Amino acid sequence: MAVSDDIRREAQRGVILLVLVHQQMNWMPYRELKLQMARGQGYALTDEELRYHLAYLSSPSRGYVETRRLRPGVSDPEWSEARATARAVDLLEGRLEPDPGVAV
Repeated sequence: MAVSDDIRREAQRGVILLVLVHQQMNWMPYRELKLQMARGQGYALTDEELRYHLAYLSSPSRGYVETRRLRPGVSDPEWSEARATARAVDLLEGRLEPDPGVAV
């Protein structure tokens, strides 16, 4: 992996957090988040890339995003949604130490 790939992924994760925090920590459907990333921010992510970023951001060591399924038992990301946590707001507003995996 090239350093430029790492920087791009860090920037994408930062933009995901910005989009979710801009929603005032309300739940955002996966499809809407993916569309906002492509049309509004210029990052056309594949389903796999977006799932990867959401898994990273929602991991216990990060805790910036919560995800939930809209239909229990259905693992298709189209039936899920995400929202920012208070920790994400704190990161973006500078109340937490910078995270090397998220460019804000």
